[in-house]
Amino acid sequence: MNDQGKSPVDNPILGSTGDVLGRAIVAHDFAQSIRELDASQGIVVGVLGAWGHGKTSFVNLMREQFAEAPELAVVDFNPWLFSGQQQLSDVFFREIAAELRLKDQSRFGVIAEGLNDYGDVLSPLAIIPWFGGWFDRAFKATKIAATWLSDRKKGSRTLRDQVTDALTELEQPIVVVIDDIDRLTSTEIRDIFKLVRLTASFPNVVYLLAFDRTRVEQALSEEGVPGRAYLAKILQLSFDVPMIPRELLRRQVFERLEELLDGIEDLRFTQTLWADIYFEVIEPLIGNLRDVTRFALSARPTLRALGGEVETVDLLALEALRVFRPELFQALHTARIALTQTHDFNDRSDTEQGKAQIDALLAHAENEPSVVPALIHRVFPAALFYTENNRFGSEFENKWRRERRVAHISHLDLYFGRSMPSDLVVFHLAERANALLSDRAELEAFLDSLPRDQLEDVIAGLESYEDEFPQQAAIPASIVLLNKVASIPERAGRGMFDVMSRDIVVTRVVLRLLRRIDDEAAREQAVRQILQSIASYSSQELLIRTVGHQEGSGSRLISTEAAEEIEEDFAQRVRTSPPLEPSMEWNWLRVLWLVHERDEGEYAIPQLEDPTSIRALLQSGKSVARSQSWDSHAVQEEPRLAWDLLVQVVGGEEALREAIQRLRETDGETPLVALATKYSNGWRPELF
Repeated sequence: MNDQGKSPVDNPILGSTGDVLGRAIVAHDFAQSIRELDASQGIVVGVLGAWGHGKTSFVNLMREQFAEAPELAVVDFNPWLFSGQQQLSDVFFREIAAELRLKDQSRFGVIAEGLNDYGDVLSPLAIIPWFGGWFDRAFKATKIAATWLSDRKKGSRTLRDQVTDALTELEQPIVVVIDDIDRLTSTEIRDIFKLVRLTASFPNVVYLLAFDRTRVEQALSEEGVPGRAYLAKILQLSFDVPMIPRELLRRQVFERLEELLDGIEDLRFTQTLWADIYFEVIEPLIGNLRDVTRFALSARPTLRALGGEVETVDLLALEALRVFRPELFQALHTARIALTQTHDFNDRSDTEQGKAQIDALLAHAENEPSVVPALIHRVFPAALFYTENNRFGSEFENKWRRERRVAHISHLDLYFGRSMPSDLVVFHLAERANALLSDRAELEAFLDSLPRDQLEDVIAGLESYEDEFPQQAAIPASIVLLNKVASIPERAGRGMFDVMSRDIVVTRVVLRLLRRIDDEAAREQAVRQILQSIASYSSQELLIRTVGHQEGSGSRLISTEAAEEIEEDFAQRVRTSPPLEPSMEWNWLRVLWLVHERDEGEYAIPQLEDPTSIRALLQSGKSVARSQSWDSHAVQEEPRLAWDLLVQVVGGEEALREAIQRLRETDGETPLVALATKYSNGWRPELF
């Protein structure tokens, strides 16, 4: 992931590159409005939002604007790291002083020393009523009495004047960011705002506070003053981070799940189940981006362990309950028999206990009253006996067993009794690969030794070591990785959320390797050298497209002139030399189309004779179209061929039909041949 993007764990974004919510412009505008305020008497600004709605990310976007000329110094103070352990006022001034020294000792040294001394006098003597309850008992043992008495005689006012005078001389204000306020206890929240109120009048100091308004207002109201009125007196300017649009949140869920499910071999995923269960059971439980991350990370071990044995859609529904509604999840475990027991019409068994368990399950769903009924209807239909008197007989047990549904007690028990696997295996393998990046032979041998189904995960894991990539690794590692694209197996279920693919996984690492080369000319030379050692045209084209200037895909790591020259040289090789190993051409149609376009439609591949080349060409032109009817969430899939493109690069429909016939003679009626034959016979998909 980009160094400014969002990490796979629950971390805020660091800059606008990772701004999936489109808040960068708003954040920059808000930061600009702060610049325009008169800071001569100090300013207190708030960034307000519910827990998990991106306050810290919004502040980080503001930092980008603060960094523009004339740059504002930004220092951070996180009270959550110190609360309940040290005197807050003493820690506050020392932390701010230390950060200012790191920013620029020559520019802020006098201010830093003044803040240090000011904090020494304020905190231990408890001369400020708001902090009278804090007394550092270690102070007497760690301060020299004479120095302490001398500072005390000077008085806090003299020191404050010194700090004030130094701050007044600044051309631009200092921004002090205080985040994570809503993680504190109510007492600690009140202490923070008392500290800010006490020091808010320092000139050229802008306090930027990030917190949940509701949580803080409740804490401040405990003093007998309405919390909202208290905030109104302190904040000169505030911004309420908006709720995340449901559509965007949904897209983030799909993207995270796609990344997660990419690691599962032989995935059992029924597309027709997914939409109904997602919209009715999972989505109502997800409220913000933090929930998205919690869901994806928490579900990962379960899906890795059971995704090949149990219906994945069922697992995702159960994991959503486990993560977001543990009380419901516990009730689910208690009711496991009632949820899965079938009832024939001649069944006279006692059902009172089962009904009580289902009623208890429904009683736990007060906040989301529709979730449990939907769960019963979509995942545990046998329990409809208790809610709608709808019977599912024993004949359904075999059906649910064959489909690996948790509606069958054996698969539900497998879920509840699973042994949780660890991702440390892949982590350590990626760590070993990272250590070999600069040695082409060793890296290639190591990756060759891995099971093919681990290859993509290990390559993706290299992103964790981006900051450690040595510059000398750019060429050898890129060669090895690009030559591995064709060896990475396509995974079952890939594409259901339309995000990752094996070439993207490799490209992300190669980009980070090449970015370690700072000089553009050196990068261009590296790209040329890498191209000479890439076996397939498909991977060569991937590198050229990635580093060049193509709209929507190029990262512009090389100059426009170099990109054009490299692309023309590549096209000439394709025109004059067939691929060395046609079976390795995982994107052969795209390669041919690039040359076809450069030649303004005049280029066509010579007559195809080799079945391997024909197979590679047809496979690279295959895709899956998805459609959805107006009255159902279910998505229908239909394989397609880029027939018109294939016709053009081959040189006409007749040539393509002959190639398909040659492939049938060697391969027989495979699904690929059958699809191509349908097109050859005139079939075309309906347009939606």
